[in-house]
This record gives sequence, C-alpha cells and structure tokens, in this order.
Amino acid sequence: MILDYVLGGALVAILLAYLTVALARPEKF
Repeated sequence: MILDYVLGGALVAILLAYLTVALARPEKF
C-alpha cells in the first residue's frame, strides 16, 4: 500500500534527523 511506504519513509526520515542531531550535539545525549 502507498500508506505503508509513506509511514516507512516518515519513520526513516525521523530516525535520520534524530541521528544527525545526536551526532552534531553529542553532549546532550
């Protein structure tokens, strides 16, 4: 289903954004 791809893409985008922030500001994690 298209919805599955949308939800999967959103989860991947959120995880990538979280990892980017964690790597950029490691003192907060």
